Amino acid sequence: MNIKKIFFLSLIMLSFSGSLLAQATTIPADHPSLYKGVRPTGMGNAFIAMPGQDENAMFYNPAAINDYEKSLHMRLISPVVDFSPSVISLTKDVIDLADKIDKDGPDAAKIADFRAFVDKHTGEFETVQFRLPVVTAMHKWFALSLLADSRTTFSFRNRAFTNIELNSRSDFGGIIGTAYNFKDALGIEQNIQAGVNVKVIHRYSIDKVITADDIVNNASFGDSIPRNRSTGVGFDIGVKGDVPTFGIGILDTLKPTAGLTWQDVGNTRFGAGVPDTDQSISVGIAVHPMLGNWQFHIANDLRELNTDSDFMAKWNIGAEVVAPTMLGFFTPSVRVGGNQGYISTGASFDFRFFKLEGSYYGEEVGKFTSQKQLRRVAANISFGF
Repeated sequence: MNIKKIFFLSLIMLSFSGSLLAQATTIPADHPSLYKGVRPTGMGNAFIAMPGQDENAMFYNPAAINDYEKSLHMRLISPVVDFSPSVISLTKDVIDLADKIDKDGPDAAKIADFRAFVDKHTGEFETVQFRLPVVTAMHKWFALSLLADSRTTFSFRNRAFTNIELNSRSDFGGIIGTAYNFKDALGIEQNIQAGVNVKVIHRYSIDKVITADDIVNNASFGDSIPRNRSTGVGFDIGVKGDVPTFGIGILDTLKPTAGLTWQDVGNTRFGAGVPDTDQSISVGIAVHPMLGNWQFHIANDLRELNTDSDFMAKWNIGAEVVAPTMLGFFTPSVRVGGNQGYISTGASFDFRFFKLEGSYYGEEVGKFTSQKQLRRVAANISFGF
């Protein structure tokens, strides 16, 4: 196979099939570490103290599993795409670069084309992600999901020398969780819920800085990219509860809740050169007033409290308005928020047996400090009952 096809197909394979993301020093982690939902990203990714109403709950706070109904609900084949719009033009440029390298003879010409390509994109940071929950079950006593979660990032931010930073991972596996409400046991009116998740993940990962030497010193482009895989077991712990209102009218109306999560307790560990998923501790508060038949949610989270990063990188805030069900089967909702200081918006159209969701949000690309915003588009369609 010629180098053009190898180069292009390798990148496409990494971006779309998901052999991928290990954390690198310049690329921040995504949260939650497994299944970042479209609905939460529309409201600033603030979701820790939100009630368990859909498939997102168990991934953000396992305590919310106890909010589900006692009847079983299912979601089937629910694909999610999440990407930065500029990754589309980057793909076109990769194709053009592959054509040039294929036609070039001397190594010097290949290096020149590679450097021109990197120089054109210097400073860029692009990402593409795919998530596919194959089946998700939700019940008041348990929740489980079998899914794939692929995240790929291209970074051109290192100005010191010509390179492409390719950081990617694909997770395949399952998660199961349960939660319990201590309200009756304690003889109190307020909900006090605790939950736990167990997740078994088989991870394919790549973490590679591609240089001009890799272009000329390997028989194929794929040979320059080491691929590792391993299986890991992780745990999430969460608590959530109603904040006492003490009979104060405004607090009774707002219905405040608070939550705390410890995700990937002690780090979710892998072997064979596959990077671990770092643990994270986060807290959230939210209010849930009703105005007639309209449901409002306003949430505020502080994430990764155990890491050394700027306050703005930890801060997530958002609001959601859910309209009353129309025509007996159609429930629309809209969202707005601030994700790490950047505006987010979103909407959902729930038709009972299938649901369409979309969001447009900003995210910080600096790992420890506020450096630059990356705008992202996310959408999903889900089927279930």
